[in-house]
Amino acid sequence: MSKLPPYEHLVHYYETDQMAVVHHSNYIRWFEEARIFAFDRIGMGYRECEEMGIISPVTAVSCQYKTSAKFHDKVNVELKFTKFTGIRLYISYTVTDVATGEVRATGSSEHCFVSPDGKILSIKKSFPDLYEKLTGFVEEDA
Repeated sequence: MSKLPPYEHLVHYYETDQMAVVHHSNYIRWFEEARIFAFDRIGMGYRECEEMGIISPVTAVSCQYKTSAKFHDKVNVELKFTKFTGIRLYISYTVTDVATGEVRATGSSEHCFVSPDGKILSIKKSFPDLYEKLTGFVEEDA
């Protein structure tokens, strides 16, 4: 099992709301940024996968807000592939403040794999090399 790299994000002013804290919707965007970053780092970039005919839509997403991030904070988004069936991928996220280590948010997302025409795609059957690669990054939660 290999560990996925964390994604570091600098909070931009436009991501904050009238209360000077990060608007809640941005955490979901950071999950996506971290996911794309991780897939690029493990050699399965979204662009390359889509060129191969693999689309990975989000089927569910959740976020639990713990503490507020503010303008110009640096946060790390760590993600884990917690389960992979060959058709569905489950990911957990932890957003922490780089300076303090304080947890800002946790969350999860679920994804399926489909062909460009929207048909369910079994990565295990259609792309066994990618299946093995993804399986090597699964860290089941205790």
